[in-house]
Amino acid sequence: MGGESIMRKFGTVRASVALGYILAGGCGPAGAETLGAAIADAYRNNPRLQAQRAQLRVLDESVIQAGAPYRLAMNISGNLSYTEQRQRDALDRFVSIDNKNFGIALTASQILFNGGRTASQVSAAEADVLAGREQLREAENQILLEVVDSYVSVRRDAELIAIQRRSVASYERQVEQARVRERGGDLTRTDIAQAEAQLQIIRTQLAQAEANLEQSRARFATVVGRNPTVLEQEPPLPGMPVSINAAYLAAETESPTLFQAILSERAGRSRVAAARAERRPIVTAQGSYGYVSPFSYRTRDLGRGYSGDLTLTVPLLTRGVVDSQVRQAIANRQSLTFQIEDTRRVVDQTLLNAWNQSIAARDQLAAGEAGVLAAQAALDGVRRGFSEGFRSNFEVLDSEQRLLTAQLIVANARYNRYAGQANLLATLGRLEAAAVQQAVAAYDATANLDRQRRRQFGPFQVVLQPLDKLGHPSGRSDAAPDTARVTDSTFKPAIVPAPEGPLARGVPASGAAPGATPPLDTRDGLTVLPPASRAARPADAVIPNS
Repeated sequence: MGGESIMRKFGTVRASVALGYILAGGCGPAGAETLGAAIADAYRNNPRLQAQRAQLRVLDESVIQAGAPYRLAMNISGNLSYTEQRQRDALDRFVSIDNKNFGIALTASQILFNGGRTASQVSAAEADVLAGREQLREAENQILLEVVDSYVSVRRDAELIAIQRRSVASYERQVEQARVRERGGDLTRTDIAQAEAQLQIIRTQLAQAEANLEQSRARFATVVGRNPTVLEQEPPLPGMPVSINAAYLAAETESPTLFQAILSERAGRSRVAAARAERRPIVTAQGSYGYVSPFSYRTRDLGRGYSGDLTLTVPLLTRGVVDSQVRQAIANRQSLTFQIEDTRRVVDQTLLNAWNQSIAARDQLAAGEAGVLAAQAALDGVRRGFSEGFRSNFEVLDSEQRLLTAQLIVANARYNRYAGQANLLATLGRLEAAAVQQAVAAYDATANLDRQRRRQFGPFQVVLQPLDKLGHPSGRSDAAPDTARVTDSTFKPAIVPAPEGPLARGVPASGAAPGATPPLDTRDGLTVLPPASRAARPADAVIPNS
């Protein structure tokens, strides 16, 4: 499969499952900010994303450089020289012989056959570019995931603060009521202390919630580029797989992280072929045309000259370097093959965790909402009983805490459910695209390389490239050596017992002058080697006192 067709296959953006709905944003109150607007600003202005796009353009140039031998090289050279030589003549006298020379020439060179070197190197560079495009997709997904996460974090933290403030106001009323009833003799000082203690606990939680909100706002500003204002309700996320198995299958064809590993292995395979091509012969043609004056600096003495060379180079002895490079490339490709499976496992684990987070948060949300209704009803009843003298102050405080806990569960579950879904989509590579419908143009990752290729001049490339591909060596290699199975999986007997005793305090710093020998430390009748001496001895080595 050619490089261009590979690029079209793996560079296609799955726009149908991306952020169509999110980015519509919906209609909200006047002045409210939508999630789609935040995504649009981050997609256009995030410096980390811009840096990743620039890195892809760096990789694009490697394709141009790898294909350079297909193109004609041409230069103009001029020379101006003067030499003088003193030597004895037939009469045993020293005479001076001078030589003046100047000229100008046009030289052109072209590789006619490269043994498949160029084809292999171009294939490797194209695979690197494809992997770079997948890396850009991954960066887009991760940055937009940060936008979504910080957006819902700001909304969650604002909701938690509102809950905590309502709880503080409620406890303040409870403390005041307790004081009034204590003056009437219905409650004791202990009841007031219970209410005041609970009030202070909620105030500390409110202070932490306010700090968390500022932290979430800072995250939002870092990724989006501006501070958040009033945030509208986040819309449902499109593109969710119907099941975890569907997510696993989708990852095989859509995950940018997995395809980076696959395409890196493809580049490694091409580099095996490039290393093997170093054993092949090279045929080069070179010609020059110019004017030279060999004896003077006068232009009327310039004489026309031209030359042509056809050179065949056949490697015979390479001092073992080529064979070593081939083995090195094969080992590198084997490593990249293992990395594919490792990446697949990590992707599947991430999908599982994100899926379970969303499912667990869904159940927590349903239970939490039911708990809020029940806790509110219980609190209303307990308050009525307290006002009538049938319920204690402790029961009111306990009911207040239950309601607060249920409300916090609902707020956190709502955040966890949405964040889990966004993480799932980002892992699949579906949390991408240029934000709000036509608000900002999507970055075309293929445009730069296409433009640079059109600018290259290679009159013989259309002929030489197919011929070079015919001589393209195989990039196949043997599988990595298999590790023998373990015949005895039991642990070796422990020689040193597990750590016991008091906590360790401080590090082995002697405080001595540089070059001075630190003093030995004695514990329990043993002399412990100072830090500088431990490197040359087994771990935990000790020397008995003499």
